[in-house]
Amino acid sequence: MESEPRIPTASIVFGYGPMLPLVAAGIGVWLLPGGWPVLAVQLAVIWGALILSFIGGVRRGFGFATPGASTSVELAAAIAYVTIAGLALVVPRAAIAVALLTAGYALAALLDRRAALSGNAPAHFARLRPPQLLVGCVGLAACWAWLVSG
Repeated sequence: MESEPRIPTASIVFGYGPMLPLVAAGIGVWLLPGGWPVLAVQLAVIWGALILSFIGGVRRGFGFATPGASTSVELAAAIAYVTIAGLALVVPRAAIAVALLTAGYALAALLDRRAALSGNAPAHFARLRPPQLLVGCVGLAACWAWLVSG
């Protein structure tokens, strides 16, 4: 565990960077012409699921690599994140898929912060995850709002 929960530059870049396509999709659904908004939502679901699954893998990896971390807590978080992501990819309605991912990102923000504070995730996740994943939630929520508005 880090004694200083400073967020490393790499975590900022590789944490917020993957949120940008979700924000772009959220903007795109409202501004793009023709069939582009539908494609933007489809890509947001695929990308959002990939990233949520990756976040689950990070948690699982930390639990197995860190002697003080609770492996069972890490496995439960990883399974929850990957399950939500997988469901988002197979549900028949885009609005449900986007809602699942939005909920998954919000859940990860809360659970990863809590895990960081208890030593089950890198300490800097306590400061990184809530705003990082909120950015993703905003992009996904914009997609959801577009889907239910029309």
